[in-house]
Amino acid sequence: MVRRTAAVLAVAGALTVGASSDALAEKSNPCAAKNPCAVKPANPCAAKNPCAAKNPCAVKPANPCAATNPCAAAQAAAVKDPVATSTARQYRSWKKVNDQPVLSATHGNRYVFTYINKAAEPSALNGRFPFPAGAILAKESFEGQAGKPGPKGPLFVIEKRKKGYDPDHADWHYAVVAPDGSVSMSGSGKEGSPTAFCAACHQQAKANDYVFGNGTTMKVKPTAMGAPAANPCAPKNPCAPGNPCAPKNPCAGTK
Repeated sequence: MVRRTAAVLAVAGALTVGASSDALAEKSNPCAAKNPCAVKPANPCAAKNPCAAKNPCAVKPANPCAATNPCAAAQAAAVKDPVATSTARQYRSWKKVNDQPVLSATHGNRYVFTYINKAAEPSALNGRFPFPAGAILAKESFEGQAGKPGPKGPLFVIEKRKKGYDPDHADWHYAVVAPDGSVSMSGSGKEGSPTAFCAACHQQAKANDYVFGNGTTMKVKPTAMGAPAANPCAPKNPCAPGNPCAPKNPCAGTK
């Protein structure tokens, strides 16, 4: 009888310990039901607000919810683009074609300065189009602050590739380099490419071989510039001003 009673108490104790352990595990689990990363109406990572500024699911080393974070894609590992990376390191030694900052609606309402490499100079400065293969234009951007350039923003790069790279979009390659030097976006103007929206916008400047020159000394024809519906910085996009995405996202920092 004594042995039976001891056995019962042992089982009961085990159940109690087990229950306590489960409760503790649930409490400490950052993905538990009561955790801000859990799927529920108030979840700041929900579809209606996937990139909220105070998103507790933001990707960071200790965040176990990173894999399912809807903003994770924007914070993925840097894209490999040797030309864009090299451009980010040396563009300031190139010719700068505007002394005053230009407010660009199509680049996240940022203030921009444009630089061109040697290969791009003959076309850009003399209006000789098309640009030759190897021509690169780098658009340095700054977040607006009190109506003036503020914190550094992404570097937008367009590179003329060899004939046949993307014939439907004048063989231009597009890339976005984050302030930390990592390439966050790279591609052509082809459908399905992450930079297809870039080509859609630049196509409006087809008369200048897809290059805008508003506010610069480049010899380009006046071209109406507007943001296409696919622009990731468009009002209906989660990266629109007022709802910034991850630091490496080209829409980051917009207020």
